[in-house]
Amino acid sequence: MPTRRKLLLAGAAAVGAVGGSGASLLWSREAGAQGASQSASSSASPSASPSPSSAAPPRLPDRPAPAFGALIDTPRTTLIDGTVIEANAFRGKVLLVQLWATWCPFCRKQNPLLDKLWRSRRSDGLELLGLSIDEKPDVIKRYVAEHDYRFPVARLDAAWWAAIGRPKGLPILWVIDRESRLKQIEIGEMFPEDIELLERWI
Repeated sequence: MPTRRKLLLAGAAAVGAVGGSGASLLWSREAGAQGASQSASSSASPSASPSPSSAAPPRLPDRPAPAFGALIDTPRTTLIDGTVIEANAFRGKVLLVQLWATWCPFCRKQNPLLDKLWRSRRSDGLELLGLSIDEKPDVIKRYVAEHDYRFPVARLDAAWWAAIGRPKGLPILWVIDRESRLKQIEIGEMFPEDIELLERWI
């Protein structure tokens, strides 16, 4: 019998991308599938901010993800709690970057799975960074506290947008390996078995 994920892949074109309506587009691409199309537009425009204190960051335009195997220079990042992560601080580790929002139902299901994976494998060199597209830092802080997420969270800003793009859909997960190369992109909700498969990169 086809798995739920295979069924979702088969129906992805009909389902569409996450916007205000709560639909989900699942799009899985890995190294070795570099011929796949990389252009995509977003119906849910992300917000940008150089710091978590600004209230109304400008909108960022749509931007395709880099090619598989591309070197990703991670920018200097200010987390919602004010902690600063310096540029390229994740080199030598496997980095999962997830784009999400507090209002996204698929993110609500996926975040706990990623948080659990990160807690269990962090000592093995796995890092996780959540980039929220919510505009109000207080909303993000309250949501993260209520759900007891422990992974670092920042807002998507112009520097991250330039580094990894902003394809269509939500949530989006980028996998960046220990050599800072882009290895995998997942767009749409990932199920527990899909999260488990991420361990192959560690």
